[in-house]
Amino acid sequence: MRTHNYLTRINDDTWTDLKRIQELDNRSANSLINEGCRLVIADKLQKISQLKKQRNTLENMINV
Repeated sequence: MRTHNYLTRINDDTWTDLKRIQELDNRSANSLINEGCRLVIADKLQKISQLKKQRNTLENMINV
């Protein structure tokens, strides 16, 4: 599996929350950040799909 190294800036409040979750979950920060990325991707894809369905519904209502 390929990996990509990416430098990022994380604000202090988010980092503190991440460290607390890390202690409770016994997982690395990298693992939690990767899971967060997957959740953001899934959420955005769902929203895009929903918008396309709404647009198609409106177009079909007009073309009837």
